Amino acid sequence: MTGSKLKADSLYDSSKVLVVSATTKKYKDTLLYQSLKDQSYDGNFTFIENNKRGLCEVYNEVITDEHDCVIFIHDDVYVDSCNFVNKIYKSFSKFDVCGLAGGSGIKLKKPLLWHLMTDKKTQTGIVSHKYNDNYIPTAFGEIGKKVVMLDGLFLAVQPKKLLEKKVKFDENIKGFHHYDLKFCVDCFRAGLTLGTIPVHVIHASPGLTKFTDEYNLSEEYFYSELKKLYGKKR
Repeated sequence: MTGSKLKADSLYDSSKVLVVSATTKKYKDTLLYQSLKDQSYDGNFTFIENNKRGLCEVYNEVITDEHDCVIFIHDDVYVDSCNFVNKIYKSFSKFDVCGLAGGSGIKLKKPLLWHLMTDKKTQTGIVSHKYNDNYIPTAFGEIGKKVVMLDGLFLAVQPKKLLEKKVKFDENIKGFHHYDLKFCVDCFRAGLTLGTIPVHVIHASPGLTKFTDEYNLSEEYFYSELKKLYGKKR
């Protein structure tokens, strides 16, 4: 699962790029860190080790004007694209917020998971999942389309644009679910453009396997916020 180390002409100043990840492990033990090494990533990174705080609080701390690009990535993600930061910068000409999979046409219906609450005809992107010693790709649709929602396993943002629009992650969400969907809706409503980009990753997690109390709490909050915005039908 090791990607190429080849470097093309850089489109970015590596000192202005920051990868951010929260983990319950030591950062050198994470799949993400291994992939950054394999890809010869030359930007900055911050791993919040032994993390117990909600992702909204953690992520908001790095939305400053210090960096031109901040990439939020789950710690169990292997970035399998060479020059992935270049690909993000190319996509910044089209999108303010970039992800790997998402959709539009929000349906106000639980469970509030992006692939279930968006119109399948609008869905876009590819994410692979680990399977034994290999991986299986899940293709949602053609890459490069505008969306309202993106999967939070990989989100690349331009912090200065977020600051201009006064958009941050909603810290009323305390845990690890729905933080990404609420953020994307807030970005979209603020006039920012969101879309999918051609960066391949392998996610070692199968995703949500059970509905915990923490999940139910954040879902209820997100549902109430969506009702205010979109009413009973969408």
